[in-house]
Amino acid sequence: MRRLLALLFVILALPAAPALAATSNDEHGWIVPDDVAAWFNDKAVATVRSHAAEAFPEASADDISAMTVGLPRQTGMLGRRTTANAIQLSQRWIAPILRGNDAVGAVSVDFASGVAGDEIVRGDERLAAAIARNEKVTFVWDNQLSAWFTVRESTIEPADLAGAKIILGAVPLTDFLAQRERLLSGSTPVPEPPKDGQSVAPQTGTNLPLTITMILSVLGLLIGSLVWLRSEQASTSEADFSTDEFAAVERHGTVNRGESKMRFSDSGRKINVYKSPKAKDKNSSGLSND
Repeated sequence: MRRLLALLFVILALPAAPALAATSNDEHGWIVPDDVAAWFNDKAVATVRSHAAEAFPEASADDISAMTVGLPRQTGMLGRRTTANAIQLSQRWIAPILRGNDAVGAVSVDFASGVAGDEIVRGDERLAAAIARNEKVTFVWDNQLSAWFTVRESTIEPADLAGAKIILGAVPLTDFLAQRERLLSGSTPVPEPPKDGQSVAPQTGTNLPLTITMILSVLGLLIGSLVWLRSEQASTSEADFSTDEFAAVERHGTVNRGESKMRFSDSGRKINVYKSPKAKDKNSSGLSND
């Protein structure tokens, strides 16, 4: 009787053997289909190297040749819905890119059509580290925002650098979906991270009146200073001219300072403006000569 039951069990198990062979389990409990496992084993590394120039622009040839691909896991995707069921399980699988013991990026591929396609390679260490931790979370790809997120129960948080531009940390899923809807509708622009640390560009609009006032004040001071200098130079020139004029007259021995009569000269001869000698003086001088 026992032999009959054992034989019956083997017969019933035979039809199920091909179905079991179509899947394989990794060490963390996720079921990976054989075609997915085969792609990551045979083609993932070549795919990473073909996209290395864009994903790892600063990596050397030795660094790229040393890269390997870790275990894949299934992901979800975000649609256009704003309800909690906006996240759907997808046929996109993702795995970390490793260089030695360091997680340096991620590679994902879509099997929605039954064959591998739409490969995405990203040199994002944040995303790579999140995948390599093997936590019980769901990685979600947002095709509209081109960002990766992780969903844990009713919260969502950024998984890569692109997602970190949209939300800073874990937020309720409903709040994120509402914010995402505003982003996709164009009412709220996607924020850009500061390029130089946390520096923020100054708001030139509010300081414009003050700047104009300061410029006008400086220009007024400069113009006033120039006018004052010109007036001082004019006064100094007049004083120097008067002093030189009196000195020239005194050198000719004509009059002293304070006298109103002076000797003038024209181009022909010198003219004496003093009174001529009296006639009697001329006569007396003439008699004496005789």
